[in-house]
Amino acid sequence: MAVRSMPDHGNPIQDMKYSAGNVSNLLWYVETRETARLLQKRTMEETLHLVMEENLYQQRSRTRLLREFQCIRKRLEALPESLVKSLPEMDINTSKLVVLIGAMATDRLLFELLYEVYGDHLRLGIEALRNTDILLFFQRKAEQSAVVAGWSQSAIQKLKQTYVKYMLEAGLISNVDKYTKRIHRIYVSPEVKNILSDEDMEVFLYALTGER
Repeated sequence: MAVRSMPDHGNPIQDMKYSAGNVSNLLWYVETRETARLLQKRTMEETLHLVMEENLYQQRSRTRLLREFQCIRKRLEALPESLVKSLPEMDINTSKLVVLIGAMATDRLLFELLYEVYGDHLRLGIEALRNTDILLFFQRKAEQSAVVAGWSQSAIQKLKQTYVKYMLEAGLISNVDKYTKRIHRIYVSPEVKNILSDEDMEVFLYALTGER
């Protein structure tokens, strides 16, 4: 299957380097939405202080708590401000998509997986996402990038599992069996579409809808 080429413009992550940092990160939907709610009336530093003092993310150590906050902060700061402001009031399906977009906007490999595999499957009417599809994607990236080629097999396996969990939690796919996931064509609200278009972030729409 031919892979859809990446757009030459309107791609906010085209200069981002590949990273395996998400091997230890979750989607953190509940925590991200709560953080966005706190930011409505607080600065980022005030929110950090509250998170740390009250252990709002229920982490076992302050180190893990701070690392989670910094990840969530990075994702929220990658989103248009209007989406962050609307996030606490959105319905659950839409808010999960926005949180996923924040993760995509800070992780080039995750974005490319959704754009090149999930989005292409939607475009071509393929209803199943198989383990081999994800395996071939990682093999292709290792051939294209010395950074990805240098990752250990254990790191790559953890990333595969992490990305699948993100997609499951956001409702893009559901389990069929150990080797296969059912692909769902998700609804993206007009509000989210308009904001992403206004901010030159249409590539995230293409990845989630398979449309151009």
